[in-house]
Amino acid sequence: MKKKIIITGGTTGIGFACASYLLKNGYEVIITGKSEKNLKNAIEKLDNKVAGYLCDISDLAAIDEFVNSIKEKFGKIDGVFINAGIFKSVSFENTTEELFDETLNTNFKGSFFTIQKFIPILNNPASIVLNTSIVVDKAFLNTSIYTASKAALESICKVLNLELASKGIRINIISPGVTESPIQQKSGMTDEAIKDLLHHFSSTSPLGRIVKPDDIAPILEFLVSEKSIVLRNEKIIVDGGSTL
Repeated sequence: MKKKIIITGGTTGIGFACASYLLKNGYEVIITGKSEKNLKNAIEKLDNKVAGYLCDISDLAAIDEFVNSIKEKFGKIDGVFINAGIFKSVSFENTTEELFDETLNTNFKGSFFTIQKFIPILNNPASIVLNTSIVVDKAFLNTSIYTASKAALESICKVLNLELASKGIRINIISPGVTESPIQQKSGMTDEAIKDLLHHFSSTSPLGRIVKPDDIAPILEFLVSEKSIVLRNEKIIVDGGSTL
């Protein structure tokens, strides 16, 4: 029987690449998106082989509705990739309360309660994978609130592994480096700043190029498969060696 995997924020970038890879490797995939247009486009690009749901994970009522829909249609599921998130490039001094709340509500609060609400319909065993960032380990300018949100998400991983162990649920982390994806265009960075960022990491990385979403997909597949059944609280940094 095919394993059923949820990918939050699966319409573009890392989430989309992971959905495509899992489909090709025999998984049943369910994705979410905030934009109806992006969700429709993603489903079409994936040859209508995925189930797609509109869900803003910063809205707890929307998460409840999504989980109930999954339970009714699919019953139990085998894994969740907590991937949906936002990044706005703003200095610490210019960070507003509105941006603080928006970032934490999506990247941490929304992720926290998405995990919590999915627990009753997770199989035993099941895998939860958190998408964080190398900003937790390496400082970048204008990322203070984004860094805090990702560090908060990583901080609960150990606790969840202890509390959910009896249910057969394991939690691990993927920590991408700077990755070529639409998140930069949505961040408020100028085109020139994005170009400079990608060039810098392409030219200084031992890999010799920028990390791409397709580089991350096989690692997610490993973590949601039973090949990683013994792993708990592992963090796989996917940065091409840029933080060496």
